[in-house]
Amino acid sequence: MKTICKIHNPGKMTIGLEFPLDNDWSLEGERKRKTEGRPFGIPDIKMHTELIKLAEELGFSALWMREVPVYDPNFGDGAQIFDTLAYLGYIAGITKSIVIGTAAVVLPLHDPLQLAKAVATIENLSESRYLFGVGLGDRPVEFPLFNFDFETRTARFVLNHNIIKEAWKNNSELNQYYEGLSNTIQIYPKPQKEIPWILAGRAQQSLNWIAQNMQGWFNYPRDLEDTRNLVIDWKNALYDNNQATKPYITAYHLNLLKNPNAPLIPHRFGGSVGVNSLVTLLKQYEEAGVNHMALHLRKSETPLKEALTLIAEKVLPHFKIEETQKETLYVH
Repeated sequence: MKTICKIHNPGKMTIGLEFPLDNDWSLEGERKRKTEGRPFGIPDIKMHTELIKLAEELGFSALWMREVPVYDPNFGDGAQIFDTLAYLGYIAGITKSIVIGTAAVVLPLHDPLQLAKAVATIENLSESRYLFGVGLGDRPVEFPLFNFDFETRTARFVLNHNIIKEAWKNNSELNQYYEGLSNTIQIYPKPQKEIPWILAGRAQQSLNWIAQNMQGWFNYPRDLEDTRNLVIDWKNALYDNNQATKPYITAYHLNLLKNPNAPLIPHRFGGSVGVNSLVTLLKQYEEAGVNHMALHLRKSETPLKEALTLIAEKVLPHFKIEETQKETLYVH
């Protein structure tokens, strides 16, 4: 079996990246954006293929992307611009070992049968490297565009979760969700292996529900103390619900400074820091119980190609999983 990068090694932390692969929120990136006439929050993704392949070659364990269906200037964030599911299919074809994940697909905005087929397709094409991260959605402007009610999205989240799980079963019985549907109707392809569900945020669900129904929890960037407390809550919920160890995942908005010895200056969702102090910072998150950290580099003073290479050289060796510990993707 082909070796696949693993994101969960209990007691250790692995390092991934969050799309888009551009530093358009840095001072230099902002200058370039204005020169090129791009709206704020629309990154330059001309080098995306090169950077994706470089991330895999350098040993980053995962690539994560969010779903932003429409660009709203009030939010000023176009994410990675490309459609999430189509882009995942492309990435599956140009990579071999790196995990690809969503954090997150806005589950209530999708037809569950279409989404079940698309996600199973990505899982097949990537040879089971896909982590299906889902979220509730928090932008009211998006929901009426897709003829959905923002206020009922929580119930639709749970319903879509149940329908997709049923659709992936062999000899699934979708007629229990669709009146008048023949019980012989099936959605293909079926997943080659069980697809791990990762919840981004809470989706207005209890921690007990998350522990029972998800294979990992992707929480929003927080400082060390808040992260430590949430990891404890997560571990307690897993224990109370008789669940095996499941990863706690988070992100960090990193401004990688050009001075390698620059100390940490915290900011919202992350901080500015030199590469030498970055090792210490990430070790603190590992000690707090984080199993996987997705670095978000849109604010990076250091250009992306240089930043990835520097992190791979100076940081990744401190979070390396030994070859004997590598196994298939599954996090449960």
